[in-house]
Amino acid sequence: MEALRAVYSAVDSIADGEPGVSVRRQEIRNHLKKNRQYDFGEGGIRGYPQLLTQLAAFRDQDQGYSLAPEFSPQKFTDADLFRRFENHLRREGAMTTPPSGRVKRDLMKYYMYRESGGLGKERRWYTTFWKDYLDETARAGDSYDARLRKTDSYLSTQSERRELFQSVLDRFPFESSDLQGLPIDVLRRMNNTESFTEAQRIRIASGSGISRLDLERLTTDQRQPYSFPRDFELYPWQQEAADQWFTSGLDGSKEPETGITQVITGAGKTVMALSIIQRWIDENPDGVISVLVPTNVLMQQWLTELTGTLNVPVSDIGWAGGGHKDSFTEDCRIIVSIVNSAVKDDYLGQDLNQAGTPPHLLIADECHRYTGEVFSNVFDYHRTATLGLSATPLSQTVHEPAFTDQLVQSDDFTVADSDSLLLQELGPVYYTLTYQEGLDRGLIPEFEINYIGFELTAAERHTYDKLTRQIGDALSDIRSRYGNRLATMGGEFNQNLQLLLQQEDLSTPEIADYFEYTSDRQQVVADATRRQAITLTLLERVIENDEKAIVFQERIEQLERMVAPFDRRGRDVRTDEVTDADYRTALYEQYPKLQQVDQEFEQLLSRAAYKPVMYHSGHSRPIWNDFAIRWFREGGFANVMLSVKALIEGVDVPSADIGIIRVSSSSVRQRIQTLGRVLRTGEDPDEKSELYVLYARDTVDEKIFSKHDWRDELANADVGHYIWEPDDSDQALSGRMREATDDELPDSGKYSPATVPDASELEVGDEYSGPQDGYRISVDSEGIPFEPGKNSRREITNPELQSAATFVHNLKDGGEIIINNAGHLLTRSPDGDILFVGTFDGDVDEIEYGEQTGRLSGDAPTDVDELLD
Repeated sequence: MEALRAVYSAVDSIADGEPGVSVRRQEIRNHLKKNRQYDFGEGGIRGYPQLLTQLAAFRDQDQGYSLAPEFSPQKFTDADLFRRFENHLRREGAMTTPPSGRVKRDLMKYYMYRESGGLGKERRWYTTFWKDYLDETARAGDSYDARLRKTDSYLSTQSERRELFQSVLDRFPFESSDLQGLPIDVLRRMNNTESFTEAQRIRIASGSGISRLDLERLTTDQRQPYSFPRDFELYPWQQEAADQWFTSGLDGSKEPETGITQVITGAGKTVMALSIIQRWIDENPDGVISVLVPTNVLMQQWLTELTGTLNVPVSDIGWAGGGHKDSFTEDCRIIVSIVNSAVKDDYLGQDLNQAGTPPHLLIADECHRYTGEVFSNVFDYHRTATLGLSATPLSQTVHEPAFTDQLVQSDDFTVADSDSLLLQELGPVYYTLTYQEGLDRGLIPEFEINYIGFELTAAERHTYDKLTRQIGDALSDIRSRYGNRLATMGGEFNQNLQLLLQQEDLSTPEIADYFEYTSDRQQVVADATRRQAITLTLLERVIENDEKAIVFQERIEQLERMVAPFDRRGRDVRTDEVTDADYRTALYEQYPKLQQVDQEFEQLLSRAAYKPVMYHSGHSRPIWNDFAIRWFREGGFANVMLSVKALIEGVDVPSADIGIIRVSSSSVRQRIQTLGRVLRTGEDPDEKSELYVLYARDTVDEKIFSKHDWRDELANADVGHYIWEPDDSDQALSGRMREATDDELPDSGKYSPATVPDASELEVGDEYSGPQDGYRISVDSEGIPFEPGKNSRREITNPELQSAATFVHNLKDGGEIIINNAGHLLTRSPDGDILFVGTFDGDVDEIEYGEQTGRLSGDAPTDVDELLD
């Protein structure tokens, strides 16, 4: 069907849609090769043009084929059973029956396999829903009736829909227009509830949009505006956090009505914020409130909580996003805004100015999302009070950029923290509720975190070490050419390199090499054969124990290699582009055991007991994310969700027994959010969740242990360290997990940024263990500090730098001084040790210069022999 559609589209494009224009077979083939990257064998386009002629889509002409004017391309869609099923589920709801769970399982496998680039093995799943959907006559193909008739089970849903539609109208005060287009499973749930308010919540949660009428139905006249229900009580932590926000803090470390609340996922941050809104509105009768959210889902959640929980009058509420742009000038007191809409054309800032800059409380939900160049503009707008909400740790300190020899192993050369912007604009993290406190207060169930370390295979280690050496060489070149420039740029190291790379007046091969080598090395680690083997072992355990698991990775292609790895040849199914047709084959030659692991994963997909869904932001048809969430929920058929970062925030993720971080960055946020998702273990408080974190030993994977200390965050949690031990050094799949010995525990300090020592405790000449890179100046053989230029040098006159230069001269007759970000002056001894040689209190732009001299003056060689030395 896809081939027929492609050939028809080629002729349509070449003929510019004109019937009667003849197109030759070679023209069709050339068009498909150029525009669709099809790689044809000896058969070329085979008999497809003739078949299209028999289907009355083409007319056969002497010189080729032309479009038949009476044929509609819609017939291709009508005959596509997969699209018919998709439309049926879109219309009737993901949870509707039919189809059965078995059919949905194979429908999802078919979609996942094709979406992930798999070809040739999808018929087994297609057959399942083909037989389920078509009646016997259509399946037999012995009728001249060209229509694809549904089975009676699918036809019967139409009458059920009519009955449910009328029942909901009879029971609740909805209008017919409110229910139009709702899936049948939503109508079922609305009909099964006894409360109109709950029926309304179900309707809004269905994704059908939200209106003021919807919100009005959630408010009640039985209690005062801006009040909680009579039997509603805040958790103690919610009351504590709300009260502390209004004060200067227990130690006076913040301004009143400012600060960030850092609380674990699912503990009730929104309700705590509602209690702040309740009191702030009462104390500021002329004030207005902006609630910033990153997604449409969160915007709707806030709107329903404001009206349904706090009973905020709908006339006081507005929203910006999803086609709405309400304004404070229209008497709105609270506007919930998707951050994109808030910053677009400075909408929020201008609206506040037009409203006369009233007292303004800015609430930033998921505040760590607003540190980018565009979204951070919201902090330029008028505000008198601020509240940040986050489920993830924010650093209370501001680090400076650096790159050192120690960090040559790392793919992230900076410890600069964008959290400093949030601390500056929103205030400090004034209240924290950790996972340990959540356990102690009974807010979350107990859980385990299990780290599983594995070794790279010999071939993978060889490649990894080679790339590490190449990265070191590239960094040496970067330091030599751009060291001082990078030291003065500030910001994140990789971003600074990107800025240099983009400058047209610079030739930057060393920077391009650095990015290429670091990307290649990270891919070696992410695609490690034993990482696949461990994941496979854990998934088989999930199936055996009838559990549910969520598997997290960093990138979509990593997920796709769990679905159709053996068939992937670098084809992007969303664009049909072939980037590297022999990519996977080349890997098989380089890493022989990888092919075996890939084959095992594809066999896993074929097992009936393995029922996966996938959730990520790159779907060619986004509706499948909605199906994935619904089918993984309680009562759904799925037992494994394969996910990428898109699952981390703003999605109501169902509970799971096991979380597997198959591929992880060093992001603390991702790991914390991941844990929060897995911990939602449903109604059983005694159910224990497990989180498995896979990492390659002695690689950049171990950075995860330098960014966060689980012992502080989870003092009483069960944290285990394990080693994957292959049955044989040459084995890829078979092995076992055993507890790590003390010597095998990861070194948390290996990739940690160096701690800055106290200069008052150092003497000139002491060995130095702090950051060892920064701004560099030279010292000549006479002990004079200077900066070399292209044709001259500038001598430095700052006393502290001259004093340090004297020490360097006495130590080794000249050399180099490093001014690190702490203002500590360093040099390297003849033995290679880094020594402390003083301090410099100013910034590097406060260096003072004296006489500018010719480049060869002072240290110029006096004869040819000295020059050659």
